[in-house]
Amino acid sequence: MNRVVTGFDDNGRPAVVFQGEPPTVIHAGRYTTTELWVAGGGPRSAGVSDTSTGEWALEPPPGGACFRIVEIAPDETGGDQAGADSHSEFQGAHATDTLDCVTILRGEVTLIVGGTEVVLRPGDSVVQQPGVPHDWQNRSPERAVMVGVLLSAL
Repeated sequence: MNRVVTGFDDNGRPAVVFQGEPPTVIHAGRYTTTELWVAGGGPRSAGVSDTSTGEWALEPPPGGACFRIVEIAPDETGGDQAGADSHSEFQGAHATDTLDCVTILRGEVTLIVGGTEVVLRPGDSVVQQPGVPHDWQNRSPERAVMVGVLLSAL
């Protein structure tokens, strides 16, 4: 994957400030998350530092945002459980203090909210409002990939 981040160089000129493989990839059981960008305190707070290389967290900093890709292995395979204990926030239903805008890129993902289940396919999008308990499951035989922008509600 080629991640391209634009910004301003040290002289204030427009520039490509980072290009190449994303530096932060988190493996959490069936879930693999690639952090593309994290902004704290608004989108222009980063300067020329690569904010996606900091300590990983499920949610962006208060007032910030993050942009990430999440791959989900099929439920029936159990996926690689490496990292599942250290990233338990991925496992099962959870609620976050974020507004999440998510689009399915590949495969099928089942969104579970309360007693409702919605099967999502490529091109389908979800606006996940803050504080709503939800779960993402892949019940298909293939890996699923989704992309999301998480906006802090704090």
